[in-house]
Amino acid sequence: MSFGQRRLWELIKIEPEEWLHHSPAGSDHRIWVVGLIGRSVISYNDIEGGFDRSNFIRYGEITELGWGQADLEVVVQDVMSELEQGHRTAPVTSAPRPGEFPDRKPR
Repeated sequence: MSFGQRRLWELIKIEPEEWLHHSPAGSDHRIWVVGLIGRSVISYNDIEGGFDRSNFIRYGEITELGWGQADLEVVVQDVMSELEQGHRTAPVTSAPRPGEFPDRKPR
């Protein structure tokens, strides 16, 4: 991380907590939250092996889950850009990246 990214990260990071996400299909998923920014969180998706920003309404419950495939510094940079420009500059959820992921076996 750059110096600026590191300073911002020190302000928004929290001790990792498991939050709940109710998927549209009706299943519940536990997602690790590592940062808190207003009504959004930086979450780590251990299935996809990456970070993303997700929205929440109630503390402990993620309402809209990202794909979780970005590096932490990319997500922190997105937050920095949003603060500098006054509006969200990154998509609410990231696009999926094709390929194999460390925690997932091929089907």
